[in-house]
Amino acid sequence: MKHPLKICVIFLCLVLFSMAFANPYTRGDNDDSRPVTKIINDQPTPYRPALRQGGVLFVEDLNDLGFGPGVVPDPVWDSVLTEILGTGNYGWYGPTQTPGEDGPPLDTMLQYELLIWNTYDYWWQDTAALTENDQTNVADYLTTGGMVWLIGQDALWSGLPMWWMDTYFHLSDANQDYNAYDSIINLDGLAEISGWSITAIPDYQENDWFTDELIPDTTVTCHAVLEDVDSLRTVGIFYPGWGEWKSAFWAIDGRVHPDSSDWSEWVAMVTGMLDAFGVLGVSEIPPQDLAPKLQLNITPDPFVNTTTISYHVPTATDVKLQIFNKAGQHVITLINEYKEIGLYKVTWNREDARDVNVPSGLYFVRLICGESTVTENLVVIE
Repeated sequence: MKHPLKICVIFLCLVLFSMAFANPYTRGDNDDSRPVTKIINDQPTPYRPALRQGGVLFVEDLNDLGFGPGVVPDPVWDSVLTEILGTGNYGWYGPTQTPGEDGPPLDTMLQYELLIWNTYDYWWQDTAALTENDQTNVADYLTTGGMVWLIGQDALWSGLPMWWMDTYFHLSDANQDYNAYDSIINLDGLAEISGWSITAIPDYQENDWFTDELIPDTTVTCHAVLEDVDSLRTVGIFYPGWGEWKSAFWAIDGRVHPDSSDWSEWVAMVTGMLDAFGVLGVSEIPPQDLAPKLQLNITPDPFVNTTTISYHVPTATDVKLQIFNKAGQHVITLINEYKEIGLYKVTWNREDARDVNVPSGLYFVRLICGESTVTENLVVIE
């Protein structure tokens, strides 16, 4: 062979050329490959409008890796929230830029009544769809009485812990990717959003639908709110709260565009969910009234030996946390001091001010922060 060096060079070029056009995002063939950051329509990122206090915060946890729509901010959610709540009457955080990037910090979350946290099609297993910091912050936010609507068709595949999903979203189990590579899915609303139906078509840059069947923990009133019509599988669940937080998890996003014939149905579905969370009417509240609320959460309740009382201090002030019996008599003062803004927890071992165990029965927990007061019931059992 006269030109072996030239032939080797040509062969190497062909190999490199073929590699350049290989798709590094296809999950079925490249589960362990590292995605390369994609440019999304040359738009500046991150897109972070000014945040508001009160109402809804949408978290666009996109990660800029081809796992979501090719336009930021997400036009589907930007449009539907604007139509329901009005321009500027909701907060927007994101998009996140890398798989390890955290979402909003806890002090930002606490400014809002409801988080709609969308991880789109993020499936890459090097880092879970919600980072460990995100998981901790969401847990702390919920235990103060917050509300979270988590949406992510591959959140479980990415490594989001099932124990965490069970604890905070009451997801008992899941059958992952039962309809992999579907290009459309017909969805029916159930329970709180019964009567509304849409056909969802993915606009993600790479994958089609990889939907999970969700099995809610019905023993705590968690139930199905979204169903795949063709397979009769639950793909969205809702926990309406029982003396604690409210949460929902959807393993599929609506992805209905404003020019679609299903747009009005999608608006009605989202409206139904916001109504179930109890956050509608935010656009009618004057901005000066959208202040952080006192938040008090007690778990477990009822309790036998000890319970944890979590509370959020919205402004630096004098704080008093007291227990009263059902007759209104003072039992014990757990906190009486100046506190900075933040989330706090204290444990009560059912003892009164004399270090004597109180009898079983109904009690009241009163939190006083400056001029504001909130009271919650508490039950002690044997």
